[in-house]
Amino acid sequence: MNDLLTNICYGIHTEFMREIFSTIKKEGLAKATVAIYFLLTVWWVFIYFGKTTDAPVNHIFGFVYGGFSLFGAAIGLISVKYWGGWKSIMGKATLALSLGLFAQGFGQYSFWFYNYALKIPIPYPGIPDIGFASTIAFYVFAGLLLASASGAKVSLRYLINKIQLVIIPLLMIGVSYFLFLKGSGLDWTNPLKTILDYGYPLGDAAYISIAILTYSLSKKLLGGLMKSRVLLLLLAFVAQYAADFVFIYFSDQYFPASFIDFFYMTSYFVMALGLIHLKTSVDKLRSKPE
Repeated sequence: MNDLLTNICYGIHTEFMREIFSTIKKEGLAKATVAIYFLLTVWWVFIYFGKTTDAPVNHIFGFVYGGFSLFGAAIGLISVKYWGGWKSIMGKATLALSLGLFAQGFGQYSFWFYNYALKIPIPYPGIPDIGFASTIAFYVFAGLLLASASGAKVSLRYLINKIQLVIIPLLMIGVSYFLFLKGSGLDWTNPLKTILDYGYPLGDAAYISIAILTYSLSKKLLGGLMKSRVLLLLLAFVAQYAADFVFIYFSDQYFPASFIDFFYMTSYFVMALGLIHLKTSVDKLRSKPE
């Protein structure tokens, strides 16, 4: 585990950052994504530190930044064709990541509609949960496909990797349990609420576990080609997990354009950039000598 953390930190500070900056420099969509995130961040700073909580500008920001998830989803859907369509493993993985972002956007706009247009309390469980729960399902499926495409299954021939396959998911489930579920009981008088209460944190733990395992098991395969791509997607999953964490813990402090929204906006940005960076591996694979 220490070696895994060391490799992740090393990757973030060395070749990983060089590859990300290279993608931003060469890809127009990456430049646009960074520019949009920068402008939205500046806008958020003015709103948040202006201490307005229910002004029209707060709700407008909530509507606009929610579009960032749809922007990222559109990028991913366009990228599917570069992998030969949805019939290929990578095409399916890209499609699943894109649909995950789209589902997040559906949940975001449903939440916004209840909050701003209808001006009523957001029901839980409710329509927004269709999108938020679907995001988890799509991300888990995408993680499994990325693991397959990256050759992670081949690495399971080694005992140390089999141990990781057990330890990492158990560790993430344990973290999610103690952060979100410790002390909560099973109330089957409202089964859907109970399923969601447990499904959200455990689902988040599932896709992060898969991403960590994929990175750990495949970093030496394909000449390391997929390493930075999987690592960036792992960071996108972590950003989504962090956003869900602050929402659950600080939901009583929520208002449009709060720090909670900033966390979600950042998760959309990292996933959109991850999809763009993933697409750049197509050209490298094609130029790879036989």
